[in-house]
Formats: sequence, structure tokens, C-alpha cells
Amino acid sequence: MTDANFLREQLALIRELADRADPHIRKRLLALAEKYERRLAEQSRNTQDRS
Repeated sequence: MTDANFLREQLALIRELADRADPHIRKRLLALAEKYERRLAEQSRNTQDRS
């Protein structure tokens, strides 16, 4: 599994958990999801730069 696939799977899991969480936990999970999204975007840029 590539790192990008791992991040996508974790992002989906985090968002699913956030949908069911109480407001305080949801806020923290969504902040974590944003970090994963930034990492994915960074990896995507790095991959495009290499091409």
C-alpha cells in the first residue's frame, strides 16, 4: 500500500468517526483530517514535480 493510499483510507476513517462523534471530539477529528489532507496535497505536488 502506498503512503497516499494509506492517508486516503485513514482520512475516510477519521471522517466517518467524526460523523458519529460528539461535538468536541468531532472538532478534533476534523482538525486531524485537515492535517491528512495537507499531507496528501503535499505528496501530490511532490509527485507532479518529479514528472
